[in-house]
Amino acid sequence: MGTPVIIAGDVGGTKTYLAAFDPAAQGFDPLVEQRYQTASYPSAGALLKAFADETQIDPSRTVLGVPGPVHQLPVRAVNLPWLIDPSEISAVLNNTDVHLLNDLQATSYGTLVLEPDDLCQLNEGQRDPKGNIAVIAAGTGLGEGGLCWSEGRYAAIASEGGHATFGPSSPLEAELWHFLNERYGHVSWERVISGHGLAAIYDFLCERHPDRADASLAPEAEQSDRADAIARASLEGHSALAVTALDLFALLYGREAGNLALKLMSSGGVFVGGGIAPKILAKLRDGRFMEGFMDKGRMGEPLAAIPVHVVLNDKTALLGAAYWGAQF
Repeated sequence: MGTPVIIAGDVGGTKTYLAAFDPAAQGFDPLVEQRYQTASYPSAGALLKAFADETQIDPSRTVLGVPGPVHQLPVRAVNLPWLIDPSEISAVLNNTDVHLLNDLQATSYGTLVLEPDDLCQLNEGQRDPKGNIAVIAAGTGLGEGGLCWSEGRYAAIASEGGHATFGPSSPLEAELWHFLNERYGHVSWERVISGHGLAAIYDFLCERHPDRADASLAPEAEQSDRADAIARASLEGHSALAVTALDLFALLYGREAGNLALKLMSSGGVFVGGGIAPKILAKLRDGRFMEGFMDKGRMGEPLAAIPVHVVLNDKTALLGAAYWGAQF
């Protein structure tokens, strides 16, 4: 290709999206896009080489959103046995410029280019067009980040807030904390608000009510995705404990989203991303999430003025990496 081309990527613990973009084009429609099972490759370099070989793309720049802190290179990926080294990636891509973003930085930038159909509103609020924006995303793990207005445009804020300590707010949540503390030691928000977290909440409830446990949802049932199975059992009304588990999950998800909104004072809005939210949209819309979000005592009223949206587009981090490559 004669024109400069950016390779953008969203590297996840389960799957990775890679795509090529023309930075001079209007909008962010990929020239070519591929999806990969991340664990099928021994390194990020091997994965990028496979993409370049398959597509015959020779990029002028490569920007990847990766799961982990990027302030020190190489990046030790979270929930993935990789050291992600920009120099290794550059070497397999004809010495192209390689830049790494934290995955939530990429997702945050991606929210800037979403279309209305990519979003589902949970709270209307009143958006400050230059206000801080909070982004929280539960999937394999829990990502947290945001955007702040600086020098005429938004800049993403990197964070590993999902690993901050979980704090219970009720006797039931205190019991959950003790259960998780015995299982893991330190109990982070990611231990609660993630796919593994939903499964752990269900296990906790089964321990409290063993007579109501569903054998098909037990760990030994070897479901390919226990969290997905528990969520479906809840939404379809097949398991009373699954219903309770998803109710508690949605409440806690909202509570931590509200915590992040307060920390950033995100008058520009809150975006709920990640792979779980679109799958449990009916639950997030039933009021439980916003109940947790606004359960902040005297600060509940300011939070009620913040717009909250679920991100439905699963390519948001990919779009954000492309946006960064074209704009910065």
